[in-house]
Amino acid sequence: MTTVSRPADRALAPPTLSGITSKLQKTLLVEALVFVGNSAAAVALIIATYGMATEDHFTGTTLVSGYLATGIPAALFAAAAALTACVAVRTWKMLDAAGRGDVAALARLSSPGWAVIAMIASWVIPGRMLQQVNSAVGELGNESR
Repeated sequence: MTTVSRPADRALAPPTLSGITSKLQKTLLVEALVFVGNSAAAVALIIATYGMATEDHFTGTTLVSGYLATGIPAALFAAAAALTACVAVRTWKMLDAAGRGDVAALARLSSPGWAVIAMIASWVIPGRMLQQVNSAVGELGNESR
């Protein structure tokens, strides 16, 4: 008879800077892809809105069903792209701090609030990854004391 080891049987490995760096690199890659997607969606909707406006010679006859129906989502995608860029800059700074081995700067830059912003603007996955990084940085900070 063989024994099966379950993940609960093994002790969890403490977080390391290399693991945090790897997670931040993946997060930054996903944020870059999300930024491109949000920007492309905003541009496509802006082009569609402009196309509708030129079709009716800017009279506003398709205001509710056309301009607003594509203009509001275009503004939301543009705002999401801007917020994703802000989160990506913050993630880049965290990655730089992790690469230098500066745990104090990493702990200062790591924030659950930025993870929530990333969840809203970057379509959940980068936000969840930043939450995991935030908890790993918290554990790493507790170990270094």
